[in-house]
Amino acid sequence: MSKFVAWNSQDLEIWANKYAVGKIIELEGHQIYYVEKDEGEPVILLHGFNLDWHTWIANIDAFSERNKVHAFDFWSSGFSTRNPLDYGYDLFG
Repeated sequence: MSKFVAWNSQDLEIWANKYAVGKIIELEGHQIYYVEKDEGEPVILLHGFNLDWHTWIANIDAFSERNKVHAFDFWSSGFSTRNPLDYGYDLFG
């Protein structure tokens, strides 16, 4: 897939254009980045805080043998929006 590059090394749009292998959707005015692979029943992979979709990079191929895999970046992570938000439990809960 892609090699690791520090999230704050470039403007988000420039960084995503260079390195993103997935897709971006918009939700409530904020961008959410995700990687999707194969077909079948969906499996949604969510990373922990201060991480990104790369948490699942070693598992995506195995999960996708039987399922359609979606690995998301939470807001403020990876290629998702970095707008100032209250990144507490209410946002993600």
